[in-house]
Amino acid sequence: MTSEDPAERVIGIEVAGRADHRLADVVGVDKQRLRLRPADRQEAILGHLRRTPGVRDVVVSGGDVANVPWPRLESFLMRLLEIDSVRDIRLASKALVGLPQHWLQPKVVAGLQRVAGVAAERGVHLAVHTHANHARSVTPSVAEATRALLGAGVRDVRNQGVLMRGVNDSAAALLDLCFALQDEAGILPYYFYMCDMVPGAEHWRTSLTEAQELQHAIMGYLPGYATPRIVCDVPYVGKRWVHQAVEYDRERGISYWTKNYRTRVESDDPEALTRRYPFYDPLSTLPEKGWRWWEKQATAQERRECAQSRRLPVRRAYR
Repeated sequence: MTSEDPAERVIGIEVAGRADHRLADVVGVDKQRLRLRPADRQEAILGHLRRTPGVRDVVVSGGDVANVPWPRLESFLMRLLEIDSVRDIRLASKALVGLPQHWLQPKVVAGLQRVAGVAAERGVHLAVHTHANHARSVTPSVAEATRALLGAGVRDVRNQGVLMRGVNDSAAALLDLCFALQDEAGILPYYFYMCDMVPGAEHWRTSLTEAQELQHAIMGYLPGYATPRIVCDVPYVGKRWVHQAVEYDRERGISYWTKNYRTRVESDDPEALTRRYPFYDPLSTLPEKGWRWWEKQATAQERRECAQSRRLPVRRAYR
């Protein structure tokens, strides 16, 4: 996103740690906004990491690392590897699936070999995370690019997919994708998270019941290390395996989740480990009694909007 001054840009840095030591244990990605001139960006990011030794896991993203000219990315990674506290580096690239020829360029492969060599010497784990949701996305070019990455010394290439209705929400479709990733391309089927509770995404979402049944259905077909976990990204809690809900009202589509850890900001909170956080199934997956109950919870304004659009009311809890 560009600021009013064309010489400046607002960027987001994705890191697993926190600048405030009290937030060091918080689960999830922290997106920090900085207003910087382009020439200052990398120095500011590296400076932040040097001042924050609690950060050990760094995701290099910026939308997609394939968008960054390789010499600039390699220079940044080499400087990142000089920071002793950084032990894991993940390069996020949907382009491995969408633009595999980028990762087959000789200059990129040679550069990765240099970076991977330094990472190995310093005991830093270097991985590439990509994003495929259907077996047809795993083409011969994707397999060739993955072999190039692994041959260059990248420790792992992993897939972080999204569980989506009509795309990979059956055991057959999900297993086809996992076998294509594992057997044909050498990509580890890492995990699939349920499509987020965001406006406009209801038609993609599955219920927790469906996700639990799907996890059960795919067990035993793949090696243990290559069997993906299906997770639920619970607001204020983080990613949890779908069978970790402490309570589940299937009729109304409400599941409840707890934390098994305390962040530093919760050290004095007596309810930190007992507080329950809700997650909601899409209305379309509920029995009639369930969506009738939700219909009664709607406000007058929501009822009018519902009548105009001829759709079920949106739950206030989503907002």
